[in-house]
Formats: sequence, C-alpha cells, structure tokens
Amino acid sequence: MRSASILLSTLLISAAVAAEKPGRNAPAAPAVDPDRDYKRLHMDPAGQPLPADTAESDAAKKDLDDAKTALTKALGQATVTTAYQIDNALFKNEDYRKAAIDLRRAQAEYDTVRAPIFAALREDDLYKELLKQDEENEKIIRALVIMGRGNFDWLIPTATASLQVHQRMTREQIIAMAQAPEVEEARQRMLVAAAKVRGLRGDYVSQNVSAPAAKAAQADVDDARQKVRDAQAAYNAALAKEAQYERIRLNYLAEQRLTGKAPAINAK
Repeated sequence: MRSASILLSTLLISAAVAAEKPGRNAPAAPAVDPDRDYKRLHMDPAGQPLPADTAESDAAKKDLDDAKTALTKALGQATVTTAYQIDNALFKNEDYRKAAIDLRRAQAEYDTVRAPIFAALREDDLYKELLKQDEENEKIIRALVIMGRGNFDWLIPTATASLQVHQRMTREQIIAMAQAPEVEEARQRMLVAAAKVRGLRGDYVSQNVSAPAAKAAQADVDDARQKVRDAQAAYNAALAKEAQYERIRLNYLAEQRLTGKAPAINAK
C-alpha cells in the first residue's frame, strides 16, 4: 500500500513539472498550405509578388531539346551503321546478289506489262474524268496552303474528295489489270522474288544482330533515350514548380483584394 502511494505521488509530481515547462503541451502549429506559402514569393519594389521566373524551365526545355536531337542522331547513326553492315555483307553473298538481281528483273517486267494497261486507261473517258478531278483537288489543296488555310477544317473536305477519287482510280486500275493475265503472272513472279530476298536478308540479320558495331550503336541509342527521360523529368519538375508558384501568387493577390491589405506571411 505504501509503495502504491509513493508511485502515485511520483506520477503527480512529474505531471506538474511537465505542465510548468513552456511549450511542452502546447498544440502544434497548423501546417502551411503549400498553395499559400507566401514566403516563397519574390516581391517587386512596390511589395507586389512577381510572376514566376521561367529561367529554370527554359534551361530544362533546352536540355530536353538537345537530348531529343542527340537521340535522333543516335538512331540515325545506328540505322546507317546496321544497314551498311548488312548491305555490305549481303552483297558479298552470291545467293543474295542473284536474288536481288532476279527481283529487279521481275519488277522491271511487271512495270513493262502494266504500261499498256495504264496507257489504255488514260484514253478511257471515265478515267480521264477522274484524273481531271484529282488535278483540281491538288490545285485547291495547294491554294489553301499558300493562303494560310492549311488547317484541318479547311482541308478535310477537299482531302476527303481527293481520297475518294484515288480509290475510284485504283479500282479502275485493278479491274483493267484483272483482264490481262500476263500482269498477274508478272506480279506473282515479282512477289516470289521479293520473298526470297526478304528471307535471305532476314536470315542474315537474325544471325548477326550481336555484331560489335551494331551493339555499340544500340548502346548509344539506349544512353540517349535515358538522357531524354531524365531531361523530360527535370523539365516536368521545373514546370510543376512554376505552376505552384503561380498558384501561391494568385492566392496572395486574391486575399489582398479581399482584405484590402497584404496577407500575413505563411498565413493559412
């Protein structure tokens, strides 16, 4: 019983001492609203908040543009490097050279057998009318662009009409060529030759994707892509920072108009 009394007395004394210490039990200060953190504002000589400084986002935007340019160059270099290696190696291959020659010969033959078909179409009254409509549509589109009216609303009617004319011309060509068996035969020979070239090229690419130069070019592309991602993140962060500053400034001005006096710094 005596021990309990001593313990109770000790607790009461501790509570009393704690209550005498300033600020020990005082309520926490309310947090500042991030959009009313007025201490972040920069003031002009008249005491009015200045607009957000865009220097950081301007610099970040330049870095982003530079990173995108570097990525474009890296992609182009990788494409050129890879294509050059592939073409250089393939044209040393006898089978590929022969297949490529056969394809060019088949394409030339296809163009030759189609030429009389197109010549006859150009004498057909319906096809001549379609050609005339196509030329008129092209003139209208060029004129709209020259007059500064090359936007969607101005171009879409003529562009739609031009597309419809092209579809009708294509249909007439298909019908005419379907009546000439030699055209379809030449087309099939061309498709077979093209398939052989694609097959040989595909086999080579699949077996040589790990060539040192190709790997180095791809590493440059990957590095450039990462720099674009980093620059984009920095630009977004700078824009977000400016946007919040502007919210703070607008809240300050609104409160100033409402109360007729400058708001207290860090007022919630």
